[in-house]
Amino acid sequence: MSLRKRGNIWWYEFWFAGKRIQESAKTTRRTVAAEAERGRRLELEKTLAGMPVEKRQNRILSVSDVVKVYLGHYGINHREQSVLFANGRLAHVKRLLANTLLPDLTEKAIRGYIKTRLDEGAAGRTINMEVGELSRAVGQPWSVLWPRVRKLEERRDVGRALSAEEERRLLNTVDGMRSPLIGTFIRIALLTGMRAGEIVSLTWRQVDLSARVVTVGRAKTSSGTGRQIPMNPELFDVLSAHAAWFTKRFETTDPEHYLFPFGKPMPQDPTKHITDITSAWDALRGASGIRCRLHDLRHTAATKLAEAGVPESTMLALMGHMSRAMLERYSHIRMAAKRDAVQSLSLPRTGAGMELKKGTEKNGVPTKVPTMPTSGLIQ
Repeated sequence: MSLRKRGNIWWYEFWFAGKRIQESAKTTRRTVAAEAERGRRLELEKTLAGMPVEKRQNRILSVSDVVKVYLGHYGINHREQSVLFANGRLAHVKRLLANTLLPDLTEKAIRGYIKTRLDEGAAGRTINMEVGELSRAVGQPWSVLWPRVRKLEERRDVGRALSAEEERRLLNTVDGMRSPLIGTFIRIALLTGMRAGEIVSLTWRQVDLSARVVTVGRAKTSSGTGRQIPMNPELFDVLSAHAAWFTKRFETTDPEHYLFPFGKPMPQDPTKHITDITSAWDALRGASGIRCRLHDLRHTAATKLAEAGVPESTMLALMGHMSRAMLERYSHIRMAAKRDAVQSLSLPRTGAGMELKKGTEKNGVPTKVPTMPTSGLIQ
């Protein structure tokens, strides 16, 4: 072992596998330099033996550093909506763990993050996705980084459909909000069943007011990409009014311009679309007092189609699902429709071969089993 001092910094020098290794220990302390040399020798021995070696720079990287690099390269081979998803999942990670160094990103630290997010009201599935995205940013599976930290239980229900009263309350509330976009967004969601990502990425090229058709861009599924949704009169009125507002603000509805331009507090750049509608949605939910998810607007549209008796093939074409099984997850027939439906299950009052004995009803409900002639029984 050879240690030499250059200025105030110690350097180490040794031979390994026929090569001279001369490197700075990057420290003013001799004892630390000696430890750095031993660590470097061990690292080289592992490499020679074919064992995986942790990159030395990772020892001083923070969560903020690795997330920045991860997101910086993510868009190269991922579609736009996936990039938005990754940014959204890592937003809270950066807020709570930004300055945490990778060596300190222990199971205890992850449990602390999970507890904080639970206290903030985040759902199990949301937290699992956030920690999972963090593990991908670090470059190792969750099971390797934090093997004793179990994933949280996730709700198995798939959302709900809003009642007619809830819809009215939501729309009445949104009309009083300052944002010029949230009202249009909500109405498009309820009138088309489109996903939030599909709506915010709409351009005017995809909205044909003369043919009254909306063409969905790149969607979550291959069957959903490029699907066409006809405009009913309400949707036509909503989009026409939005086009008038857009033209007044930006002079023209250029085919490449986005329906929901980027900018806060007011839209400013139509060449980019808004990336997150969460703040406006949360404000709307709070003001209306309605507890639901943004994705439940899609559930509501699917439910209305199912209640109206729309054929499954047509629903699949409109909603952009891959299979009937996936469609069934979203069409939740509401109680009001169920009550109407069970009316068709009423029994006949009386019929040949079936009569109630005198005095066997109490408050309109039979108290004895109806008698049937034995000739009517199956032998």
